[in-house]
Amino acid sequence: MSLYKKTRQLLNEASIHTKKQLGQNFLVDENILDFIIQSAEITNSDLVLELGSGLGILTEKLALSSGKLIAVELDYHLFNLLQERCRNLDNVILINEDMLKLDFLSLFNDNHTERISKFKIIGNLPYYITTPILIKILEQYKNIETALVMMQEEVGQRITAFPGSKDYGSISIAIAYRCISQIIKKIPAESFYPKPKVNSVLVKLEMRDKPSVYVKNEDIFFQIVRSAFQYRRKTLRNALILSYNSGKLKVSIELIDKALKNLDPMIRGEVLSIEQFADFANNIYDYSMEGAK
Repeated sequence: MSLYKKTRQLLNEASIHTKKQLGQNFLVDENILDFIIQSAEITNSDLVLELGSGLGILTEKLALSSGKLIAVELDYHLFNLLQERCRNLDNVILINEDMLKLDFLSLFNDNHTERISKFKIIGNLPYYITTPILIKILEQYKNIETALVMMQEEVGQRITAFPGSKDYGSISIAIAYRCISQIIKKIPAESFYPKPKVNSVLVKLEMRDKPSVYVKNEDIFFQIVRSAFQYRRKTLRNALILSYNSGKLKVSIELIDKALKNLDPMIRGEVLSIEQFADFANNIYDYSMEGAK
């Protein structure tokens, strides 16, 4: 039986109707499923967190190759099916919860006899919460080895974008700061049931041991980055002034102008590399320290 027919059968037998508001699109392409398993490179010593387990088809395969698997599913009806599928898998822990509300590391430490340091993440991220989940992953980067996640193609293009491109933005820089990111597979909409309106991509995020650039103050750095892209059609100076006036940027205009002296006054933030953003933020920090003396 094909994965498509199997998925339809499981849903029909359980009288489950997919919920568009939860972004429920189930992978029904066996080849893509196999590709995910191969790309995850899971070993029997790995601790794995699966986000959005759905019907548990990928969950079952992951359990067979991992040391311990924690599977998270929000939908109660799908969770019941997941419990049935995993009832004989003693290395699987099932969590019926909103993934945005969870502390990922605590899941393992609360369900493990020893304190752990690193785990891997695999998931098909609902389109409507993809960016918040990515930010959550970045916040817990110290304990994550890799993340292999499916997402809307548009978001995948944004997080792997280069300076000057239309997709380049603050999330591109946040990802580049903490991760080595790569789109490893494009997945057509036809690979899912129900069929979504857009294509997806499989993205691999490898967490860096240290950030890709040296930043003296991360708060200033990320404030500058967010401000620059919030008003991306403005010059960098004007964007930062607008952000300062709105109270979102905690850096004075005087410091901004000092740090801008080595840049083209008409430059826009959307063309700056992460290295240039880091240099600019570090200059602001240095000038602020001089003023504090």
